[in-house]
Amino acid sequence: MRFLLLALLLVSPLCFAKSVVIIQSYHIEYKWDADYIAAVKSVLGDDHDIRVFELDTKRLSKPEWPEKVAEIRKAIADIKPDVAILGDDNAFSLMADHLVEREIPVVFLGVNGGPVQHPTLSHPLVTGILERPFFEDSIRHLRKVLGQKVRFLVLMDDSPTMRNAVNEYFGDKRQATIYGSDLDIVLTNDRGTWLETVTSAHERYDAVVLGTHHTIRDQDGRYVIPQELLEEAFHKAQLPLFSFWDIFVGEEQSIGGFTISAHQEGLTAARLASLILKDVKPDRIPHLKSLSGHYVYSESGLKHWHLELSPLIASKANFVD
Repeated sequence: MRFLLLALLLVSPLCFAKSVVIIQSYHIEYKWDADYIAAVKSVLGDDHDIRVFELDTKRLSKPEWPEKVAEIRKAIADIKPDVAILGDDNAFSLMADHLVEREIPVVFLGVNGGPVQHPTLSHPLVTGILERPFFEDSIRHLRKVLGQKVRFLVLMDDSPTMRNAVNEYFGDKRQATIYGSDLDIVLTNDRGTWLETVTSAHERYDAVVLGTHHTIRDQDGRYVIPQELLEEAFHKAQLPLFSFWDIFVGEEQSIGGFTISAHQEGLTAARLASLILKDVKPDRIPHLKSLSGHYVYSESGLKHWHLELSPLIASKANFVD
């Protein structure tokens, strides 16, 4: 069944025009959202009416969420879409129940929580892609880049997305060994703690691998702009910064690594939605996990940290800046 599904994802033609809504957990200026939305539109946009809504939950405080949810639910009632694509955990937790109650099929992507956090994942009108950082593949790859026995700091915000990803793979442990390399895992939403952890990491580690850093606030509770935070970390760090996500790779950001592609997640979600638009029942489409990572590197980052990829790795990598 899985191989048949993958074949259909590659060749599935579109049906006659129907309506599709995309509901973002975050906002269009966030590169992850922009990349997967562009990918969805590249598959469905020429033949379907697509409307995009942002919950903006990284920038809005929790007390502000209900008003935004009510606004989007009202718009959904007017549109009556044929399928809804939900990006990331917050959109799923805030919108999925409402949609299936109205018999609107749901395709999700970027969801890190499982059935315990999101019982509606098991609903017959729901299918999609569970986002899973490539912990093992990333560490195995970075060992080849940096040397065989490397000590890693894994640094993330303390968001539901990162907690779910870490807990599923590591349980309640915050220290682990992968392919002989020791990892310490730190999750925090405090700007000062996050930056201090980066700037002092050279005292214990050989490299930092970054997860998301988009729910971080300063000591006064103000939202910290992720791009600015990463740029500051780039200049203060005394050891290389890598990433599990390609959206954090670039000039004055992380160097790169074996990363999840928002574009690929969006393409897969759009192809699942196209099956539903062709009247394939969602419960006939098994849930997938992130299908493939890719090697992405910043040329300026490699130069900054005096690193050089092997010819084999370089031949497989995409380079930015």
